[in-house]
Amino acid sequence: MTKRFLIVLLIISIVFLASGCFFFGLPNLNGSWDVIMTYSGGASESATFHIEQHIVYNYRGSFCLDSACRELFGMISNEREVHINTWTSERGIDFAGSVTKNTMSGTFTIFDLDEGTWEATKR
Repeated sequence: MTKRFLIVLLIISIVFLASGCFFFGLPNLNGSWDVIMTYSGGASESATFHIEQHIVYNYRGSFCLDSACRELFGMISNEREVHINTWTSERGIDFAGSVTKNTMSGTFTIFDLDEGTWEATKR
């Protein structure tokens, strides 16, 4: 009886851990985010993050720019630092920054092409 109880308790703990229930301090990144990308030359562009899955520190979804959507994946740290990796048809894009409740912002690098700053607001 005690062994069965411990196994059930272990399974429940694993489910809570996998769902992120023990990480109350992390913001919920699930949903759509409107992104403004400002390039180093001053030009800006609108994009969208659609974050579909957020399990503890890892997430995935899609990044849409110029009506073309690509997969994104990333991580969030306990210090609320976010790292998002995606690509365009030609190059990879790395977004790095921080997140507060409904806003993310930071810097981005488009490999071998450009860099700039970004800000995203949750819809």
